[in-house]
Amino acid sequence: MVNEYFSLHSYGGTLEYYLFELANFSALAFFVVFLYKLNYINSNSLIAWLAIFFTPLIINYFIIPPSLFGDQFQYAAEAMSLKASGTSAEYTVGDRFGIGNTVTLTAKMLGAVPLPNYMTVTSLAFANKFYLFITFLWLKRFFSNENEVLLYFLIPSIILYSSMGLRDTLCILLSLIFIINLLRDRYVFAVVFLSPLLLLKIQVFAVLLLYLIARLLFRAHKNYYLFMLFFLALLIGGFIWEEEILEVLNLYRLAFAAEDFIAPDGSFSYAAFSVYGVGAEALVLSSVGEAIFKAILNLPMFFIMPLPWNWSNIFYPLQALESWLLIYLYVRLGMKQNLYKNYEFILLTFILLIGSSMYALLMGNEGTFVRYRFSLFYPFLLAAFYLSSASYKDSKK
Repeated sequence: MVNEYFSLHSYGGTLEYYLFELANFSALAFFVVFLYKLNYINSNSLIAWLAIFFTPLIINYFIIPPSLFGDQFQYAAEAMSLKASGTSAEYTVGDRFGIGNTVTLTAKMLGAVPLPNYMTVTSLAFANKFYLFITFLWLKRFFSNENEVLLYFLIPSIILYSSMGLRDTLCILLSLIFIINLLRDRYVFAVVFLSPLLLLKIQVFAVLLLYLIARLLFRAHKNYYLFMLFFLALLIGGFIWEEEILEVLNLYRLAFAAEDFIAPDGSFSYAAFSVYGVGAEALVLSSVGEAIFKAILNLPMFFIMPLPWNWSNIFYPLQALESWLLIYLYVRLGMKQNLYKNYEFILLTFILLIGSSMYALLMGNEGTFVRYRFSLFYPFLLAAFYLSSASYKDSKK
C-alpha cells in the first residue's frame, strides 16, 4: 500500500500510524516464525528477532522524536514519491559522479523490501530490519553456534540505528558483506557490494577501496614484507598527492565545523559560520605530516567518546559504555587463538585504524561522529569474529 499524497506529516501516536506499521511488523514476524518452523533458526533467534522487529514502534516517535534524525524524512519522501509516481521528489536533485544521488539510492534500496505498507518514516525502519535479518541468516552459515552470532546483532547501536529510516544500516551491512567476501577471496562479490557505498557513504567507500587495493594488488595480508611494502607505498602516495588529499580533508574539516557551529546570536548554519567563524584558519591542514600527527592525537578520544564531561542525556553514558565494550570485544577476538599474529587480522586492524584516524581528524559534533564510528567499527568487529571461526580456518586449508 502506498500513500499517493504522501507529505512530510507526523503520523506518530495516531491510530492510523500503528495500524500501518503493525502490518509491517506482522509481515516480518510471520517471516521469522516461518523460518523457525522450518528449523532454519533456533528458539533464541525467534524470540530475539521478534523483539528486534518490534523496536521501530517503540523507538521512533515513542522514545525518540524522528526529527532528531531528520534525514529519515528525506528518504521517506523520496521512497513514497518513487512508489506513487515513479519519479523523484522535487527537491531531490544533483548526481554524484553522474550516476545518481544518495537519497534516491537509499530510497530505492529500502523501498525494494516487500512490506505491506509504505506510509511513514518508520516503514523504512522495518525495511532496515529486513535487511539486517537477511544478513544475520547469511552470516550464521559460517558458524556452528548460532547464539554467538545472535549476540552481535543485539548490540544496542545496531538495534537503534536499524529502528529508523536511515542509510546507516545499509552502509554497515554492505561494508560487512564486502569485508567477509574479501576475506573469503571472493573479489567479484566484494566489488559488487562495495559499489553502492560510492553514493551512500563515500568516506567508507574510500577506506574499503584501500583495503581492496592492499589485499588484491599488494597481497599485504600474506606476510610482513608485503604489508610493509603496502605501508610504504601508502606513505609515498600520501606525499605525492599531498595537495589533493589536503584539499579534500580541509573541505570536510571546515564543513563539519560549520555544521556544528553556533553563532553569538544563537543562529547555526554554514552562513553563520562564514560570518562568525573566527579561527577557522586553525582548522586548515598545511601538510600530510600535520594531518597524520593530529589524527593520531585525536584517535584515542574518537574511540572512547562521548567523554563524561560531555554527557548531556542518558544516551551518552550508554554510548560510552558500549564503545568501551566494543573495543574490549575486538581486542579479545584479537587475542583469541593468537589471532593478533595473523597477517590477515593485522591488515584488517590497520585499515580500521586508517578509517578511524580519518574520522578522528574530521571530528565535529559528538552525536554525529558516534554514529560514524559505529558504522565503521561494527563491520570490522564482525569481520574479526569471522576470522576467529573454524569456517575461516577451513576455507584456507
